[in-house]
Amino acid sequence: MRLQRYAQHRARSARSTFPHCDACGKNDPMSLANRYADLLDTVRIRERALFFPLRIPNELELQARWFAGDFGKHFVSLAGDKIDIVQFGTWNREAGPDFRDAAIRINGSDPIRGCIELDVSDRSWETHGHATNPAFEETVLHVFIERSNREFFTRTRSNRNVSQVCIDPTVLPDAFSANVPLARPGRCQAPLKDLPEERVRSVLDAAAQ
Repeated sequence: MRLQRYAQHRARSARSTFPHCDACGKNDPMSLANRYADLLDTVRIRERALFFPLRIPNELELQARWFAGDFGKHFVSLAGDKIDIVQFGTWNREAGPDFRDAAIRINGSDPIRGCIELDVSDRSWETHGHATNPAFEETVLHVFIERSNREFFTRTRSNRNVSQVCIDPTVLPDAFSANVPLARPGRCQAPLKDLPEERVRSVLDAAAQ
């Protein structure tokens, strides 16, 4: 509004100063309108957005972030239970839950061993058919970053309830930014960095079997 008033003032000043000049089109209303439009373009400024929307990650990036421990080890489930990650488990790149041989504590309990499934949305447990898939029977934790407008329950084929944890992506300074590195050191770096090259090759060959 302030810019428009300024532009209007400049236009009136130009009209009163040069009432009969050719540059003003001899008081031609269309010429004055064109000058006014040009003036608006000149004084217009563009403000940068204060906040940028978070990019929705794919499941592979979510799994990598989780496995690296970027979100921490201590959470509160949707039911209000305290969830502690004892072991993130083994990253499963085949069919079935995303992480096998994991272990969690619920409200300080003894470690509960099983699988952990990560999804982008809470509804994915049902839409992906995990509830009726026997491969997900041993799941002990369902993790996601998006909650739907309606409530979704995570239950196994035997109707066992599975704890749900919703991750807040804003806990990371660069959470799901467009500048995610293609590779970075993981938990395997520390035990492997001092091994001889032949030994490292042997370990990698064994892992590939």
